[in-house]
Amino acid sequence: MLALVALLAGVFLVILALVVWQEARRRPSYEPLEYVVEDAVKHVEAGLQSEGNDRLSRADVRRILEWEVFYLQGLAQDDRKNPVETIAGGHEASIEYISEQIATKHGVSYSHDDVEDVLRLEADYLYRIGAVGEMVDPDGGEDE
Repeated sequence: MLALVALLAGVFLVILALVVWQEARRRPSYEPLEYVVEDAVKHVEAGLQSEGNDRLSRADVRRILEWEVFYLQGLAQDDRKNPVETIAGGHEASIEYISEQIATKHGVSYSHDDVEDVLRLEADYLYRIGAVGEMVDPDGGEDE
């Protein structure tokens, strides 16, 4: 009788292990990264307010971020063997492109510093959601 109970318990444990194993294979072991424009807008807007910058409205921030995404999409390469270097937080070329496109398409102009602040705070958002790594030296030197 004891052997039968032990056998049934063993079979039950094997079945339970198989069910757990199957479920673990079905679910990803990580949460996929999601860039949500509205979340980025809220993050940037809160950062601007805490820095005392009240020159940009939520619509202004959204417009800058949308053009930044458009700019980055234009950098996307067809051939993954030749990667395109992108910098979170913007750089002169991206700031100029975004400012020019907004002025041309929307008839609105923002200061260089305001666009730079939005992109810097967006980089902070990207860092917080785990979409970017640690800062690197673009010249290839080591951090001290």
